[in-house]
Amino acid sequence: MGTTTRQAERAAPASTRLGYQAVILYSVFSDWTPDDTQVSDEAVARMRRGLNSLGMEVAPVAVRRDVAGALKPFDPRDFVIFNWCEGLDGDPNAYDAVPPILEEFGFAYTGSAAWSLHVTQHKGLTKQILLESKIPTPVSKVYDRAVLNGWRRYPAIVKPANEHCSFGITRDSVVDSAQQLKDRVQYVLDTWKGPALVEDFIDGIEYNVSVWGNGQLSVLPLAAIDYSIFADYHDRLCSFDAKWNPESDAYRLTGVQCPAPVEPVLRRRIERVAMKAYQALRLRDYGRIDIRVRNGVPYVLDVNANPDFTMEGGLARSARVAGYDYGRLTARILSLASERRPGLT
Repeated sequence: MGTTTRQAERAAPASTRLGYQAVILYSVFSDWTPDDTQVSDEAVARMRRGLNSLGMEVAPVAVRRDVAGALKPFDPRDFVIFNWCEGLDGDPNAYDAVPPILEEFGFAYTGSAAWSLHVTQHKGLTKQILLESKIPTPVSKVYDRAVLNGWRRYPAIVKPANEHCSFGITRDSVVDSAQQLKDRVQYVLDTWKGPALVEDFIDGIEYNVSVWGNGQLSVLPLAAIDYSIFADYHDRLCSFDAKWNPESDAYRLTGVQCPAPVEPVLRRRIERVAMKAYQALRLRDYGRIDIRVRNGVPYVLDVNANPDFTMEGGLARSARVAGYDYGRLTARILSLASERRPGLT
């Protein structure tokens, strides 16, 4: 190959060299406030700018319910979909509704398939698979009535079994007696219109473990949430306020360290358990596993097949520590998905 040819290849847009362009497919909802719309638009714009900076051509596509119609202009042989849909208008938890449509039209898309998105949305199903795979996870039980059937492990934590983003989790979720447990289970049933997951509460540092890859997996630098600043263990949890409410003490006082200060032997244990959970739940391209440790044993609290992918999210934070800016992180995920393009699989 001559020097002129090599120079021409380096000068060509990344999309030309790679053989595909990117579509950012993202949800919009009719009940959003103007602030919600602004936050979403800025997140999509950041992703687009990051990919553009690497020479990739990008088409942002908003979708309410008609996914197929939104994608009509795009040829699956030429485009890879970054699937950023977090549901459909009127059904915000329908993560698993989008992948079958993308597959029907032959698109390669980022992230897990419908089975994984469905199972990890339902904490009881996730627990069942973890246990069948002999992966440590706290003792738990799913209740569809406030009849406790002899539960005796306290403190316990009560969560909506079919929600995400820490919805329904507050300091009152950690209970210390049968009466408190019964009251909180009833609260979840009444408020969230679905079953409650009751789980043995493990106090201590929480590790966010970002895993990526297919087949050969890699673990990004661990992040640690250290709750030791809180004297009361009822506050030592990643509540809704701690994640999303900047006005709350939980948000302001809950610090995250990345890379996590963890000794090598324990780090390897955490990474092994996280990768096993990733494989057991059939995650693809990327995911996040939340873990706490008791007596040297890492216990899986949650498996996130569709974790926050914003620039401020935990995945992007761990990727930055590993040397990936937002554009390169997104491009890496698209590259993993591109290996499933029509004609390549």
